[in-house]
Amino acid sequence: VTLLKAGTFEVLMVRFASLFNVKDQTVMFLSRTTYSLQELGAMGMGDLLNAMFDFSEKLNSLALTEEELGLFTAVVLVSADRSGMENSASVEQLQETLLRALRALVLKNRPLETSRFTKLLLKLPDLRTLNNMHSEKLLSFRVDAQ
Repeated sequence: VTLLKAGTFEVLMVRFASLFNVKDQTVMFLSRTTYSLQELGAMGMGDLLNAMFDFSEKLNSLALTEEELGLFTAVVLVSADRSGMENSASVEQLQETLLRALRALVLKNRPLETSRFTKLLLKLPDLRTLNNMHSEKLLSFRVDAQ
């Protein structure tokens, strides 16, 4: 439960990165409605939205396969350093197994792009930053609503 609570936004960010069109500066929602960065920015989402676009551009530039994206999503979710984590040793062991599988898959798919796995791992702290920004934005909405 702790992993799901703490990692949901990060997982969604990874899975929905393809909905961000950096070139056109738009986001397509699951309803297939498209909004511009400017329209969404007017709703008070400026800094967070810009960071989400930046992350999406970097992640999409890696051109991950569905299998790579699935394993990366699992790595994002299974993180032993989440606050309130019990049995972190087991979670850490599972994450290490997932990381090895992801590394093997990335190297198998593109053996000449040796830095691709490292670039992918560097997205993990970016996701944490986005998660923190998202939490702060939610808290500010709650404070403003009171």
